Order: sequence, then C-alpha cells, then structure tokens
Amino acid sequence: MQEKRKYKKEAAFFLICLFAIFCGVFVPFARVTPAIAPVDSEIPMEEKAVPDKVEKTKRSLDKPYVPIDTLPDRDITLDVPYFSQEGILPTGCEVTSTAMVMQYWGVEMDAVTLAEELPCGELRWKEDGLLYGPHPKDLFVGSPFDSSGFGCFAPVIADLVPTVDKNLHAEVIEGASLEELYGRYVLREIPILVWCTINMLETTPGTEWILPDGSEFKWPRNEHCMVLIGRTEDEYICLDPYDSNGEVHIERELLESRYMDMGSQAVLVLPNDWTDQ
Repeated sequence: MQEKRKYKKEAAFFLICLFAIFCGVFVPFARVTPAIAPVDSEIPMEEKAVPDKVEKTKRSLDKPYVPIDTLPDRDITLDVPYFSQEGILPTGCEVTSTAMVMQYWGVEMDAVTLAEELPCGELRWKEDGLLYGPHPKDLFVGSPFDSSGFGCFAPVIADLVPTVDKNLHAEVIEGASLEELYGRYVLREIPILVWCTINMLETTPGTEWILPDGSEFKWPRNEHCMVLIGRTEDEYICLDPYDSNGEVHIERELLESRYMDMGSQAVLVLPNDWTDQ
C-alpha cells in the first residue's frame, strides 16, 4: 500500500514537472507569435523584425475601421492646422499640404523647409529638338518656388516625409475611392493627402516630354494636392493651400471625379507609434 502511494506521488511530481516545462517553453513562444503571418514566409522572422509600435501601426490599418454600409451616418471634420502656398510656393501645393499633416501629428514643420528638401528635376531641350525630363513619380518637375514649375505625384511625397522626420511613416495609396479613404482613415482621425485639380477644374493634356526610359509623358493640367479632413451629408471637406482657399466643401461626386482624373492617388502619413484609440 505504501509503495502504491509512493508511486502515485512520483507520478504526480512527474506530471507537474512536465506542466512547468510546457509553460516555460511553449506559452511564452505563443505570446510573441504574431497574429498575422509574415507576407514572405521564406524570410526568417528575425530578419523581418520591426519595433512593436511600427508593427501595431501596420496591423491596425489592415482592415477598414468601419463597415462601408455604416459610413453615411458618420460625418466628422478633423482639426488640422492650415497653411497657404499663396505668395510663397506658387506650385508647392504638395509640400504645403504635407506640412499641414505633419503639424497635425505634432511635428514642427513648415512648407518652405519641406520644399527645400524636395528632390526636383528640370525639363531640358536637347539637340534633337525634343523636351526631356523626369517622371513626376520620381521627382518634382521644376521648382515649387517658381510659378513655371509643374509638380509631383504621391511617391515623391511619401519618400520625402521620413527623410525629414524619422518618427513619421508615409505610404502611397492607389486605387482607393474617397469613400474608402474617409472610412479607413479620416474616421480614425487621420487626415489624408489626396491628388485632384485646382478649384475642381477639368484636367487636359499639357506639356509633353521624354522620360529617362524613352517613353513620352503628358503633364495633366491643373494638377493639385489637398488634405481630406472630413465629410458632410453631400460634400467632402478639404484644406486647400491654393490661393488661400482654406477649408473648402466640395460636392462628393465632383471631388471623386477629379481625384480619379489624377489617378486616384493619395498619401498616408502616420507617426511610427500610432495605434487605434
């Protein structure tokens, strides 16, 4: 009888040891395993390691904040500081709008400083009588300080932001509707840079030049960039740096149309430590 009790005690002790080993090894491992598998599963997790705060930001933006069918009942306007490009940066709508968003996130930045850091490229005539220049996805064409400047597209701004402030993350968003941008970001109190046209004018093919790869490019006239900050029942609300226009209310279908004319391009700017509240 005593031997059986001894055997039971030894068995119980053995089971307790196994349980302790399991808790010490497997449970901590499960706690740090990401909820979302890495996109490239062939790369070891150690080589893809990112700070926790940055990873939270990327995950929290993975899905829409609210279902699309609930959007009509959620109208807000964000309190974003306003800057005008008038008299300072005649063709610098992109950097002026970007400075507004950076100030919103608490970064002391002005449009002129951004413009000075903006990578620019000039158009040049060559001996063959043709005009050559960069793609506006790669460089600002001309100078934002010059009224004869052209402008740039979303990738140039997305690349610029983290070079002037390492605590900010920026990425290009292409193909999303304004309603999606509003639902995914503005409702989460995140202003968005959107490309559209000056005073909602129609865009037409402008100056043509040859790109470095030999292809032809036509500049879209009236190209413009503003900050999407809200929505009402019938209108979108933007901050327009052009001509000191300030806060503008634009009929939804009209802004959506001009936004699509410019390739449905936008830029998201967020602090690296941003998370949903």
